[in-house]
This record gives sequence, C-alpha cells and structure tokens, in this order.
Amino acid sequence: MRRIAVRTSLIHGRGVFALTNIAAGDPIIEYKGEIITAKEAQRRVQRSTAEDGRTFFFNLDDGRMLDGARGGNSARWINHCCAPNCEAEQQGDRIFIHATRAITEGHRTLH
Repeated sequence: MRRIAVRTSLIHGRGVFALTNIAAGDPIIEYKGEIITAKEAQRRVQRSTAEDGRTFFFNLDDGRMLDGARGGNSARWINHCCAPNCEAEQQGDRIFIHATRAITEGHRTLH
C-alpha cells in the first residue's frame, strides 16, 4: 500500500501528502536522483529554463548532490517547513526521509 502521494499544494504548487497515518520514526521515502558534482549542479542551474528557478538538488555530506530532476521520485516534492514533521538522514550516497513526529492521513508531509 502506498503511504504518500504527490498532490496540488499551496506551497510551490505541489507537495507530498500522507495516504495513511505515519508514526514518528517511520521511514517515508528515499530521495532519489542522479549524483552530480557541485560544479555540474551550478551549470544546470545556469542552463535551466524553469521560469520559477525551481531545482531539486539535495546536498550530500561530501559536496556532491543528488539531482531529483533526473532519475528522481516523489520525494523531490517534499516542501520546506519551519516546523518540519520529517527529516533526512544520509547513509552512504543515499538519503532517506523519516518522520520526526506522527503524521496523520491527508496531512502534507513537509521537510
């Protein structure tokens, strides 16, 4: 059973919503994307044709980045929040998002 879905959101037009209750500490999704250098990320930003300047880069501890726009998944639509209910954890070259508190069905999953 799917636990999350991308839907229309008032924040940046899209967001990730819980389809079921998610307990604190539960894994939600892995943030996927092409692994690139910071220099390549800068080049992609400069060549971007996105009118809103939106990017889907996620920094890795060693300075490289995951580009969720290439080979990414629904995790790229998790929005930033000043009172987050989930957080990212790096394991090697992978980023996993897990709940920091309970998230109820239908609630927007934030990062």
